Amino acid sequence: MRRGTPSQRRRLAFAMGWLLASAPALAQPADEAALADAGRRSYTSSCARCHGIGLVSTGYGFDLRTFPKDDKTRFVHSVTKGLRNMPAWEGVLKTEQIDAIWAYILQVQAAQ
Repeated sequence: MRRGTPSQRRRLAFAMGWLLASAPALAQPADEAALADAGRRSYTSSCARCHGIGLVSTGYGFDLRTFPKDDKTRFVHSVTKGLRNMPAWEGVLKTEQIDAIWAYILQVQAAQ
């Protein structure tokens, strides 16, 4: 049995279509290369002094080339809250920047 009048069903269908059309970022995957490039820039300006250029550790910061590829949650937590010698970057780096840095790290790891 259908619920609502035909007019109500049309309004609902219109509203659902409008919502889907107004959220293109959810419907289209991000360009991974551009995301990783943005991450490289953020990494270079915010992370490289401790973690090394191109993720080649200087011995001071954690060697990110060995960071577990399937543990983004741990990465985000470490970046935002800090860990041991690493300061917390919460409020300094935006979520988009952290995601881009993660994409860059994965790109470098994949190239090894």
